[in-house]
Amino acid sequence: MIARLLSLLPLRSPVVLLPGLEVIAALKKLLTGLPLLFLLAGCAQDSDNPPVGRREAEIVSPPKAQVADYRTMSCEQLWQLHNTEAMNNALYWLRVMECASRMTPMQARQQTLLVGENDWSGLFRQAILLDNAETTPQERQQIIEQLNRQRLNVPLTLLPLFQVWLDKQNLILTLADERQRFQRTLENSDKQLEAMHEQQTQLQSQLETTTRKLENLTDIERQLSSRKPTQGDLPDGESRRGKNAESETPPAVAKKGMKSE
Repeated sequence: MIARLLSLLPLRSPVVLLPGLEVIAALKKLLTGLPLLFLLAGCAQDSDNPPVGRREAEIVSPPKAQVADYRTMSCEQLWQLHNTEAMNNALYWLRVMECASRMTPMQARQQTLLVGENDWSGLFRQAILLDNAETTPQERQQIIEQLNRQRLNVPLTLLPLFQVWLDKQNLILTLADERQRFQRTLENSDKQLEAMHEQQTQLQSQLETTTRKLENLTDIERQLSSRKPTQGDLPDGESRRGKNAESETPPAVAKKGMKSE
């Protein structure tokens, strides 16, 4: 920097010794020209070092190919993609799940015919479509088994998403099994309650019949106990036998009477 400043000084003659007044005058001229020298030095430095923004613009260049944004891609375009870049991108599969959730069951089953590859990506797309197509538990179990056989072919970057989706399917199967078990238990309980109700009705009918019989027997017994037989109610033969029995004296009583005489 100093050497460059010295090179810019207007030295027209060799350095010589000057008297005092001339030295002061020379110093004044030198001080007067210093701002101009610094200005020239700054311009020279700026020409050697470009601005920071220009350097960054030169270093950072825009990419030649833009990355596809699967989050905003239409579903029609999405189903037509089968390249490796899309298959290895988790955003693609999240968008596939979103598009499949908007379909009706019939549309989803029709779309499975258009993505009928037998590799892991085709099976995964079919499974995602059938997830919202009123799939039976047997179909869902078959889908899970097919995807488990393709686990080793799934890219490592997609394994977490792949596993989460499988866990969701297993939970749906478990929930469906619990619902069926609860429905069977409820039906069995209803049958047991109905059988108990019929049994209670029969027992109630038998109890009422038995109660009526007991009441009738009680009335008959009350009527019989309230009626006492009289002399006029007995027949003639029975009344005569009663008189003869009274007239006859027991042997023991007759002997006692004879002794007393």
